[in-house]
Parts: sequence; structure tokens; C-alpha cells
Amino acid sequence: MITLALLLLPWVQAKDDIETKLKEFADQMKAAKADSERLSAIDALAATRHPKAAQKILPIITGPFSDAVRVAAADAVGRIGDVKAGQGLQSAIGTFGGLLQSENPNRTGDQKVAEAIVRALGTLKDHSAVKQLSGMTISANVPLMAEVARSLGKIRDLGCMDALLKLHYAANAPEGAGATNVRKPLAPHTLAALRRITGQSLTTPDEWNKWWRANGGSFKQPPEESLGGLPAEVRTFAVFSGKGEAAALLRYDLVFLDPANWTREELKGLRAIALSGEPKAALDKGFQGFVVGADEAADARKKFPTALIVVRGDPAKAGTAANALLVEDLDPKKPDTKVTDALKDAHSRHETGILLVFAGEGVTPPAVAKQSGFLVYVAPDKEYSKLP
Repeated sequence: MITLALLLLPWVQAKDDIETKLKEFADQMKAAKADSERLSAIDALAATRHPKAAQKILPIITGPFSDAVRVAAADAVGRIGDVKAGQGLQSAIGTFGGLLQSENPNRTGDQKVAEAIVRALGTLKDHSAVKQLSGMTISANVPLMAEVARSLGKIRDLGCMDALLKLHYAANAPEGAGATNVRKPLAPHTLAALRRITGQSLTTPDEWNKWWRANGGSFKQPPEESLGGLPAEVRTFAVFSGKGEAAALLRYDLVFLDPANWTREELKGLRAIALSGEPKAALDKGFQGFVVGADEAADARKKFPTALIVVRGDPAKAGTAANALLVEDLDPKKPDTKVTDALKDAHSRHETGILLVFAGEGVTPPAVAKQSGFLVYVAPDKEYSKLP
């Protein structure tokens, strides 16, 4: 017979483990003599993805630390992913006073911290922050408003539409003789946010306002995954065929894994894509998406409308069904221009994410990758059995 003590053992061990890490973190921050040590401690605690870690890191954002440490703390809270930490972030951004209304050349450090806090709210997709963020669109602090627009696009809450439409109008206001529209740099950010929130492909303020007046009351948002492209926060990825490296994989925004090597518990905190196997089984296990051939993409989208679908093969065949294309055979020294042109077309036409994988020591990705906004991962070996 299994005793209650044995059943509780894993939970007790997990609780003891996070308490140990919290104490280690406090000791490290107290003993640290350089920012590099503080940054390392923050990264290590954030890697646990535990709600208590977020609460422990939150006070650092407004504490007596360097700007770099405070920025890292805000980003770490977002990375941990506990939406309950959003309340602490909202309180923190409220302490920046006049900076929320206008840039201050004497507060460049605070500016970066404020932007990081807003960015973290977007990463958390904290819907409770929409009212506060919407209020921040009436400001002369253009860099901060750009971060606000990006975060609202990530959160995808219709409650921000009126504020975002007004900001989009202001960003596109004509410039007269001798008059400069200081909000003009915000136009691409407001447009991207509006499209991400609604799934519509409109452009001008008049088009958006007319559409919203006609449809706003009854509009039902499409699932984010069906819009094409990857979540805005995905900027790094890894392909790993092995197992037992969950902590190391946390530093990547997207990870491709062999589903046979992972349990549902191990996948917690990871945005994981199944490299192989049956899609439904992978989703049931906790994967957020899967890899299929280009010919299978359209059918997979019908069956799994909210999955992240990554495709191998011809971009044209994948069409709008693919969130991303996984490309593993591009020559890093002499990439085939026909292939890269097709990838650029898919990226531009459908916002499809382009994920280029290279393997080997000393591999330099082709210039077209950076120029075109593709994401790159260089694996240590062709079997993807190791992490760099």
C-alpha cells in the first residue's frame, strides 16, 4: 500500500527546492559585489519559472539597484510567466511619475526600466493591465508608447481598441509646413497591434475607424495562432532531440523537442513544439504545436485551429496555415536565392515565422537571415543532441 507520506513526497521536495533557491538568491544578492553577479542570480531564479520567484524578484525593479539590474528584473518577471505578478508590475510603473507623460533626458535609466516593465506586462499577457496601458497612450513619451502598443498587441484585449485607434490616428496625422508629427514613429507599432488584436488587414486610420464602428459591438476575435506568424515574444528558438535539459531550454522562447523524451510535467514553462509524432497526442501531452509537412498544413489547421503549426517544405504549399517554416538545409555560405526569395515572400505575405537551423562549429548564418528578420539557431551537432 502506498502511504500518504509517499504520495506527498514529490510535492514536499518541490516546495523545499524552491525555498532553497529563494534563500540562495537572497544570499547571492546580498553578497554580490558586481552587477554581473546580480544578473546571474536573477537569471538563475527566473529559470525556475515559479510564482514565488516572480514575487521575490519584483521588489528589485524599484529597489536601490543599477538600471541594468532593474531592467533584467522586469524582464525576468515577464519570463517567469505568472500573470499574478502583473499587479506588482502595474504598481511599479505607476511610480515613474512625469516620465509616463514625457521623456526626460535626465532619467534615461528610468526610461529603460519603465519600458521593460511595460514589456513584461505584454509578455505576461496581463488583461488586468489593459486599462492602465491604454491610459498611457496619451503621452509625449514616444519610446514608451511604442512599448505600450507592442504590449497591447500581445495581450489582444478589445478593451484597448478605442485608445489604440486614437493613437493610430495621431501617429498618421499629416505634417504641415514647419510642423513635425512626433508620434509618426509609432505608426508601424499601432498598425501591427491593431492587426494582431483583430486579425484584420486594414491600414489607414479611416479604414480602421469605419470598420470598428460597424463591427466593434459584435466582433469575435480569431484565435491568435490562426493569424499567421509566431507570438510576438518569440525571438529565440532551439532544436533539441535529447532530454533532461529543461532548465537550459528555459532561456529560449520556442523549443522543438522529441515528444517521446518528455512528460507533461517536464514541459511546464516551455513553449514546446513536437518534432515528430501524432499532433493530437503531442497537444494532449502539453506541447503547444507540432511540425508537419507542407502538404499537411491546411488540414492540420482545420483540425487544430489554436495550435502552433510549423512546416517543413514548400512555403507556397503551406500558405496561411503555417505559423512558421523550419528550414534545416540552407547552405550558410551560398544560400539558394530561389529558396530565400520564397521564404521572404512567405514572411512578408503571411507574417510566417522563418526558423533557420544550422549545425556545426563556427557556422556563420548568411546575411539574408538578419536582413529579412529570420530567426537562427546553430546546433552543436547534426543530431541536435546537445545544446550550445
